[in-house]
Order: sequence, then structure tokens, then C-alpha cells
Amino acid sequence: MHAERDLLADELVQAVDSLAEAFAARSIRHALIGGLATMMRGRPRFTQDVDFLLDVPQVALPGLLDDLVERGFTLDPAVVIKEYVQHHVTAFRFGEVRIDWLKPVLPFYGRTLADAQSMEWSEGHSLHVATAEGLILTKMVAFRAQDQADIETLLTGNRDRIDIDLIREEWSPFAATEPERTAWLEATIARRVDRRE
Repeated sequence: MHAERDLLADELVQAVDSLAEAFAARSIRHALIGGLATMMRGRPRFTQDVDFLLDVPQVALPGLLDDLVERGFTLDPAVVIKEYVQHHVTAFRFGEVRIDWLKPVLPFYGRTLADAQSMEWSEGHSLHVATAEGLILTKMVAFRAQDQADIETLLTGNRDRIDIDLIREEWSPFAATEPERTAWLEATIARRVDRRE
């Protein structure tokens, strides 16, 4: 099991390195989100996939996908294009590593992309990583048990510098239609973030 986990970790690093190179070569706006980004912004946790918020013009998508196939990714370009354009989400693989792309269709996804910060990922490779605020917002949409745990981790790990007002402002269009999620978020903020004057 340990050897399998090391192999997966190597594949995961290689997948992110290759994606970062492909995005940089084409100046593709991107932000790492999901478990890896939470790990970089909060605390380490095991993850087996790579999640990106990705803004790629439809005309540039075929060339990007051809490049990824040449780099060893397993995908059907026609399927990825259809899913990304019509459903705003797609998935493919690099070995055993699942790659998920999310198209920025909600207003705060645009903010998450704009605010993403360049961080060193591995030697010679950097990529744009969503801020803690952006990650919290993306995780409020998915809102699975792991997402809720990640939100708590992000609030705790970034409590001295997190912009709670920004999170509330960006979430406000959804607050009325998602009262349970909103109440959970407010209760979690009250528990996890020191009150600031």
C-alpha cells in the first residue's frame, strides 16, 4: 500500500507539473482548487485527484487537449470539449490520477480566478492557486462532508488573514436560496475565526 501511495504521489506531481507547463505555454487562466489547494493553503491531507478552475477559450481547447495527450494524459478530446462547453465540468486521467476541470460559470468563480496567487508547486514549476476565500466559496457549492471539513481547516489555518467580508459578499447571491448552507457557514465562521474589531 505504501508503494502504491508513493507511486500515486509521483504521478500526481507529474500530472500537475505537466498541466502547469501546458497552461503556461498557452497563457491559460487557471486556479488550483480542491484537496491539493486546500493542502497548500491549510494543512496536509490525502487526495487522489487534481481539480482546476479553468478559463480556456473554446477555440484554444483542441490545441491544449492535443498537447495534454502528447504529455501522457488519457482523454477523448471530443468528449472533454463537449463536457466542458455544455456541462461546464469535465474529467480525464493521467495514469491513476483523476483530473477535474471546472468552467468558471458562477460570478465568484471569476473572482476566484482573478485572485488566485502564483505559488511554487515543485522545483521549476509554479501554478496559480485559489486563495483560502476562493476555496471556501468553491467548497460551499459542492458542500460534501469533505468540503465542510476543508472549509473548517481553511478558516482555522487562515484565521488571522482571511477576508470574511469578501466570502459573505461573494456568497450573498446564494444566501437566500441556500439558507442551511449559509447558516452552517456563519456558525463555522463564529467557531473557527477569532472575532476582529
